[in-house]
Amino acid sequence: MKKPSFYFLLTGLTCFLALPSSLAAQSISGHIEAPPQVKQLVVYLQAESAVKPNPSQKTQVVSQKETEFHSPLTVIAAGDKVQWSNDESKKIDHNIFSLSPLASFDLGLGEKGSKLEQVFKNTGVVNYYCSVHKNMEGKIIILPNRYYQVLEQPGDFLIDNLPVGNWTLNAVVLHLRYKTEPIKLTVGQTPVNNLTLKIIKK
Repeated sequence: MKKPSFYFLLTGLTCFLALPSSLAAQSISGHIEAPPQVKQLVVYLQAESAVKPNPSQKTQVVSQKETEFHSPLTVIAAGDKVQWSNDESKKIDHNIFSLSPLASFDLGLGEKGSKLEQVFKNTGVVNYYCSVHKNMEGKIIILPNRYYQVLEQPGDFLIDNLPVGNWTLNAVVLHLRYKTEPIKLTVGQTPVNNLTLKIIKK
């Protein structure tokens, strides 16, 4: 069998190194600066230009157990599905409904062992409830992509595997009296570090 020449090996290596920069991936990291009143938040990135749709639909499961949602906060990307699983040990029915303008729905009653599902196509925040148990409340945050991190309290963040391009760094703040000062940034061939994302009063 004829061995490949050095020229072809070198040519192949050169082509590999010359792959479009859009195929490269990098990371960003930094710190959230926020008042002590601000607790849980979601740091995320939004592309300044059009990007490819999320590659495949994912399903996030919310367990219903002991008449509570576990977890009460669910974060997904647009186009993903949320599944509510009735995992009660007793014969207890649950209902899932929302009156949110973003996604209004009523999935009806689900008995023990049942699974109710809903796909969310638009970005934003959806609050949902159980009509059988008034204490049961949940929240879904729908983001444009999967480049995000959930923080239980302000602190350090890291988002990796980012395609090269121009992005806006932002955060969903669950405290109604505060908002984020977004940061525009460019992801290139090296990591972007030491960013400070500020949470301020509205």
